[in-house]
Amino acid sequence: IDLTDGLVEGLGPNFASLVESSPRFGPTFPSTVRGAAIHAVPGVRMSAYALVGDLARHAPALIQDVLPELLKGAIESMTPMHPSLCNNAAWAIGEICVRCGSDPAPLRPYAPGILSAVVPLLVGNAVDVDGNEVRVHGLAENGAITMGRLACVDPGFVAQDLPRFLVGWCDSMSKISDHVERNDAFRGFVAALRANPGSISGGSAGHHTAGDALGALLFAIVSWHLEGAADDALGGAYSFAPFPSQHGELLDSLRGLLRDLKSSLGEDWAEVERGMPPNVKRLMAEQYGLQVS
Repeated sequence: IDLTDGLVEGLGPNFASLVESSPRFGPTFPSTVRGAAIHAVPGVRMSAYALVGDLARHAPALIQDVLPELLKGAIESMTPMHPSLCNNAAWAIGEICVRCGSDPAPLRPYAPGILSAVVPLLVGNAVDVDGNEVRVHGLAENGAITMGRLACVDPGFVAQDLPRFLVGWCDSMSKISDHVERNDAFRGFVAALRANPGSISGGSAGHHTAGDALGALLFAIVSWHLEGAADDALGGAYSFAPFPSQHGELLDSLRGLLRDLKSSLGEDWAEVERGMPPNVKRLMAEQYGLQVS
């Protein structure tokens, strides 16, 4: 499996032509991938979902016919009891979401299951077989990316339940290192919050206060500008980096979102603003066009 995945990464889109040109392996390739993805051994599934993710990126036609089984298997494999498998399964689902673009149809039957599997990774209540809390580096970040990519396809998939995990999603987004994946996570978040703006206040169940949500969101946004330790940037000489120029569309979306939140939240926003470090106030003014006192 790992060798095949290496070929996919090396050949890129040309891998599909290689497989389809083989009368021996071409017809059976999709079922072979499916078999590996539902194998009883977790290590086999771990490698299989790395392959699935790369196939979704480079040769999606090869897995189109078995996509339902792959999505179902990936959801079932997102268990923190096997962290590497969980990471690969979440990543594969995210890559499938990217491939779907703006067509939600292939994902619609599986969106509730994806949501149920990803939320525990974001809110920190994933547990192992003995009921112990599981905290593994990378799980929350991958969960945030997958949730964002799912919301990019259709924010309705996640908007209704957003109050349950909004703060955890923001916390996890702030830790994503890859700018492309971070961009996807934030774009999905903005779309979901636009679809359910009341979730910033915690929803009817009061999952969090507006202040808690704003604080988490603002730190996630600030994390785009950090090049070193957060404490140094927040409290020392002003050292925030500009927003990455290649993600200007997201910057515009965040500017609009922050303006609307400031306008709609009134005293909740004012309370958070009063607690902002001076460097963050300057960042909000210079990069996001917010007048802060």
